[in-house]
Amino acid sequence: MATTTPQQPAKTPVKTLNFAYPFRKAPEAPGKPSADFADQHEFHRLLRKEPGGAYAVSRKGMWHGGIHITDAGAGQSLDLTHGVRCMADGEVVAWRVNRTYLPSAIPAQGDKAAFSAQFSTGFALVRHVMEFPKDNTLTFFSLYMHLQDFASYEADKALPRPSYWITWLRVTDAASDKPDASASGVGAPAEQTGLRVRTSKPGGTILGILPRGAQFSLLKRDGNWGQIESVHVSAMVPPKVGGYVAPDAAEKGWIYLGKESGAYVVETVMPDTSLDRVVAPPKPVPINAGDLIGHIGRFDSLSERVPARMVHLEMFCGDSIQSFIETSRAWVTENGAKPKAWEQLELPADPTILRIDRRTTLYKNPNQQGQDAPLTDVVQAYTLAELGQRNEKPHTETSAGSDGEKMRWWKVDSADVRRQDITGWVREQNFAGGRISREFAQKWVDFEILHDPHDSTHTIFASTQAYVDYATGADVPNAGAIDKLNPLMQAVCRQLYATGDGSQAANDLCVASQDAWAAMRASRLIVKHESEWANPDKWKQLISEIEKKVGPDEAHEAERKRIQALAWWDAVKEDFPALPAPQVFHIHPIGMIGNFLNTEDCKCGCCYVSQFSVTKLGPIYGPVYWGNKPLEKSSVLVELADSGEITGSERRILVAMSPNEGNLDAVQSYDSEVLTAGAMQKTINPVGDGEFPIQVLKFREDDNAAYRELFEKCGWSVERSGNSVRMYYTHHSLTEGQPKLAAI
Repeated sequence: MATTTPQQPAKTPVKTLNFAYPFRKAPEAPGKPSADFADQHEFHRLLRKEPGGAYAVSRKGMWHGGIHITDAGAGQSLDLTHGVRCMADGEVVAWRVNRTYLPSAIPAQGDKAAFSAQFSTGFALVRHVMEFPKDNTLTFFSLYMHLQDFASYEADKALPRPSYWITWLRVTDAASDKPDASASGVGAPAEQTGLRVRTSKPGGTILGILPRGAQFSLLKRDGNWGQIESVHVSAMVPPKVGGYVAPDAAEKGWIYLGKESGAYVVETVMPDTSLDRVVAPPKPVPINAGDLIGHIGRFDSLSERVPARMVHLEMFCGDSIQSFIETSRAWVTENGAKPKAWEQLELPADPTILRIDRRTTLYKNPNQQGQDAPLTDVVQAYTLAELGQRNEKPHTETSAGSDGEKMRWWKVDSADVRRQDITGWVREQNFAGGRISREFAQKWVDFEILHDPHDSTHTIFASTQAYVDYATGADVPNAGAIDKLNPLMQAVCRQLYATGDGSQAANDLCVASQDAWAAMRASRLIVKHESEWANPDKWKQLISEIEKKVGPDEAHEAERKRIQALAWWDAVKEDFPALPAPQVFHIHPIGMIGNFLNTEDCKCGCCYVSQFSVTKLGPIYGPVYWGNKPLEKSSVLVELADSGEITGSERRILVAMSPNEGNLDAVQSYDSEVLTAGAMQKTINPVGDGEFPIQVLKFREDDNAAYRELFEKCGWSVERSGNSVRMYYTHHSLTEGQPKLAAI
């Protein structure tokens, strides 16, 4: 009887979701590049610099569903110039851009001068979809609130602008095309000077001229050409004086977008219809993790009366998160130790998180407990990739332990019962000193869902009156005790402070963000609460109760007006029905990113060591990869020839010359240059600049997402400093995590 090999089941890959921290680190010095964060702990340390706006309780005893980043707080250590970044792959479903910031007029009071407190109602809302396991999906949203106004971009043309904005193009005075003269020789008037619109690029039939000042939108771009969607301001004139052109003749025509005589013939403009209103496009705009969302905007304090800039960041989702997490955890429990099950989903089969439980002894050295070894009193968790990037490298056992395995030992930080910092070594599995486990991100380790009743006016108390008593220092017994809090906040308090009598519960919650371990625990709480950005009338009762106690205050009225202006939920829901009801589950953004961000080394240079040879030029030896993709096989070169952008003769000349230079994928470093790459042998020279950095900068401007994937994720960055463009390289061990000139 013939034997048959059992067929492997068809793979059912899940869609992976990329994450990114909302900011990069600030450059070490002017002209130096910024760098990515290595881990969530570093970001959490910066959040402790913020005076307010913590998750899930504010300093004033109010519910707060997100985190604040200010220019005076954490922002001092962040790259604010390159802006707020999208926190995960998704689609922008709604936004609002202020033409200029809105003012809150605060009159003079005593020795305090009158003040116009500026604030931004600008925001962007992004929808994301996570899948795990197959067909188990979670739709969640990320919100970026108080973004910079349009006037600030106009004042600083060098600032990059969000790509999701609905913008038009306007023909500039640099455009110089004119209609042909009439049959009788009559020339075109000056006001008909502009840009030709053609049936195809670059030499198609001329359909007409869009005069200077005309505004239009594009269907798509292709290099220096764009296909027109519609003309919004002005109208196309005939290609010949006295001729006729249909009103819609420009639609789907091609127009040049480059430079003439050194100046651009078009410029980007923001249509009035895109300003000072909620925009929910009919088709959501795709966006990648790390893409620019905007820049932090003005949000001046009504009480401190000083200019301030900030952004509010949050994540939220509907009720489906409960079943999603249950299904995810059940799958990991059943299949976590089965590599083939992970292979079926096309996911790595190795855990990504090291969890150190309470009551764990930290050893002085690997396999040596030592005297007075400290004992942990908190739960600590690291990604293994994060631990691998530390200066203290792991120790791998040379002989098997009692479990028959040769495991790694990691040096970790934690805290003792007094919340004093402690450090020591742990074995990553079967550790005699306590419970250490390697976990999968998909298990949502230590995340807790809370959905108890809460105060309708968004205080942490059981009633508005109880909050007023606490906030005004009323002479009532135990004003801030845990039994005065609403059920939801009692649950939050017990999660953050497992011990104690709760007599100072309100005080503890208000300052929890300054306690590293309470803040870390808060980042794992998924809390159901009505959104701040819906139902603005809920604040009226709170303000009314406060004024009964302290009397009227102009700042209270200004605050009420601000709240009305900031609300956006109903406006978005009207055009985007998929937005859930405002009673949503809130997720700490940094907790979410820290759990799921894949920070493993990219599959670039160091993974291809075997591909490189060593060659010699004179007395110099160096690495070289000659490549195997000749220029003549370039599909792009074929497309350029087919489209007429280069002639057949030009293509043949380029192909004939290329063997003297190199293959498309060639790279080497054995001569006077630090790096030489590609068919045209572009270089990085000994001071870090050269032709290659200039091309990479242009590539970043044209396709930022591809730049991040192909360069930034592999440690490369490019920066302009004056007239110089330089390449930098960052590696956690080779450069100790700091960007260095590519020449060093």
